[in-house]
Amino acid sequence: MLLLRTWNFPGKTNMAMDVVLAETVKEPLLRLYTWARPTLSLGRHQKRIELNVDYMRQKGIECVVRPTGGRAVLHQDELTYAFVVPASHELATKNLEEFHRTVSERIFLAVRRLGFDVKMEVRKRTTAKSPACFDSPGMYEITLDGKKLVGSAQMRTRDFVLEHGSILLKSHVEEYARCLNLDPDSLKEKFVGLQEVKDVTLEELEKSLIDSFCESFGPAESFTLSFELLNRIYEKEVQFGCPVN
Repeated sequence: MLLLRTWNFPGKTNMAMDVVLAETVKEPLLRLYTWARPTLSLGRHQKRIELNVDYMRQKGIECVVRPTGGRAVLHQDELTYAFVVPASHELATKNLEEFHRTVSERIFLAVRRLGFDVKMEVRKRTTAKSPACFDSPGMYEITLDGKKLVGSAQMRTRDFVLEHGSILLKSHVEEYARCLNLDPDSLKEKFVGLQEVKDVTLEELEKSLIDSFCESFGPAESFTLSFELLNRIYEKEVQFGCPVN
């Protein structure tokens, strides 16, 4: 399994990097990353939802449109992951649910080994109309104290499967709700960050995730971004911009 860590890139760069890596690698790759600034990411079909643009500009919250589906996520105080599998890999032949279950199991075990009493619940896909990812349950939901901990989305092509998502360290309910013109009280019991339950560092979570993925996909081999790949990433950034910026 290939491994790439990238810290504090802008939102558009993060989204472009996930796609370029998916188009490039010939074996499973796990990328762990953070964001340069608080960033609201929208699912690719959410471009017309109503955002609190004035609030976001005031708070310096950027906005991007993801290459994947799903609903809006505020990326702030979290560890973000992207797991890429080329079409030639056995896992890529699985349907959306089975692929997601495999990834969720790795995350579940990683968090549990850090001493958190997380649960992985099999839930039906919701038909709720909330624009917020963390306002609604998903399949193979990872929960802590009954609250959602991980939000994820997928992109599938004939060449690869990409799943990326957020593992929360802090929930930032107020900011998340206000970006989406929602009542913060309607969200505060829906999701939680790890650091709101007990002390854990991003580095501890990172190591546990790597160990867990390696158990299923083999030893981690460090992946390096070449100048050619970086150029492709920067050229692709424009595809993921949002009018808030």
